[in-house]
Amino acid sequence: AANVGAVIASGVTVEDSERCVEIAHEHPSLFAGVGVHPTDLTGPLTAADLSQLERTAADDRVVVISEIGIDHQEHVLARPLTGSTGDRDWRDVQSEAFRSQIEIAHRQGLPIVFHVREPRDDPEAGSAWPAALRDLKDTSAGEIGGAAHYFQGNQAAADALVDAGLKVSFGRPLTRFKRLREIARRLPIESILVETDSYPQPFKKDRGKWTEPRHLKDVAECLAVVRGVSLEEITERTSENALAMLRDRHGEVSARLK
Repeated sequence: AANVGAVIASGVTVEDSERCVEIAHEHPSLFAGVGVHPTDLTGPLTAADLSQLERTAADDRVVVISEIGIDHQEHVLARPLTGSTGDRDWRDVQSEAFRSQIEIAHRQGLPIVFHVREPRDDPEAGSAWPAALRDLKDTSAGEIGGAAHYFQGNQAAADALVDAGLKVSFGRPLTRFKRLREIARRLPIESILVETDSYPQPFKKDRGKWTEPRHLKDVAECLAVVRGVSLEEITERTSENALAMLRDRHGEVSARLK
């Protein structure tokens, strides 16, 4: 009813990524993302982990390496590390995992969709965005393309992503935060995506208030107001942007939008 034609179910662990591929094979409107989320790491990714991720990513229902990234929230960095870490801390482990998965994306010809979060959700203070931008540059991530998922960074971070050839993806926070709307107003339209993050939200007692793909229309409507254009134009342009990001894997997704 909300006119959402396709959904990407993104993995957050090795096992979860495999399940996303299974679900994508069961439902034509679903596609899969493969990756290990920084908050789901328990330690360094092993050679076996990376090998399994690469095998899973080769499936034709996989359209992105996702969800990967950097998360420097205090409670994430305070967790105990497992495995052989030496003198490294969580920042190093996350960066290593991020880079390794970007390398898989290069080999598989897939774009990346990545998460970046600062301590206390403060986009003006912290080390996550500088670390993520460094990793993206060092791995030439712009060559394969991708998007900053659920973007909540600042203007400098958004500009750096665009300069690197990556896209900025806005979720429901766009409807709540004026500073994000100002960033969305300034960015070139060809660099913008819209999305909803749909992880389980048991902290919301009303199940009807969980964020779901149907809320994509809310984000698109907000962006249309911010840009001073019609909802139809935002729908068309952001869909085109998403398909362009998917490159060689866009065919079946495109078919679901017709």
